[in-house]
Amino acid sequence: MPADSLNIVKNYLETNIGDLGIIIFQKSVKKLGIGVNPSKNEIENLVLSLEKTFARLYGEKRSRTIFDELRKELINYDTFFYKFFGTKIEDTLNNFFEMKGIPKGTEITEIASFLISNGYEENEKKLIEKLKQLTKERIVRDLKGSILTSEIKSFLDKNPLYSEADKEIFINEIKKKKLDINDIDLKDKIEKERLFRKFNYIERKENEEEKIAKQYVELFNSRSKKEYDYITSDMDIISLMKKNHYMFSYFKINSIG
Repeated sequence: MPADSLNIVKNYLETNIGDLGIIIFQKSVKKLGIGVNPSKNEIENLVLSLEKTFARLYGEKRSRTIFDELRKELINYDTFFYKFFGTKIEDTLNNFFEMKGIPKGTEITEIASFLISNGYEENEKKLIEKLKQLTKERIVRDLKGSILTSEIKSFLDKNPLYSEADKEIFINEIKKKKLDINDIDLKDKIEKERLFRKFNYIERKENEEEKIAKQYVELFNSRSKKEYDYITSDMDIISLMKKNHYMFSYFKINSIG
């Protein structure tokens, strides 16, 4: 639970009860041995202890009303905090991808330290695992997108004058590959590629998905291969890489996984 939760309790008691609320708050914090960065359980125990104390002073009904509202305030703040940092984690990771590419294991640790130093309250080991998982999910999304693009190109190479029946067969084949795309978006991608070929084919440059695919292959040849072990040992990622047309020649020569 965020450290500010302690201040929320203190300010709430001061607003609703006054100086007596602050005095009782301080005594309870000291009695329970709560530090400046309390855990969720410590905050819950503090609120429960305060509620019992105020019940003896003001009666159970009034005390329950006061502390029910306090709990709502804590839950609302807690939800906002983790939503904010959930976004911050993904934004930080995405910025790293854009600036430096796929993070090494040591760089994941550095990102975790940065987030914790900026207020994200999480066990460092758990946060590192979370960042690694988010990185792998990003790679899986990118690889699926790359596979989809290569499949569409292959389809149009073989069927430049495709019929609607040809397109429907192709769409059904893509569905079997479980690339997480619906019919409407898939048809839109096919049409965009068709139009690109019709009007701008000669000027085609290597697109982002091709660059991404090659970047992942390079991890397996990198001198820092051990630094990417959390990725290169993931069988789901390896399986997707082997399905990508751009990587076919690489996996034909090299045995991976």
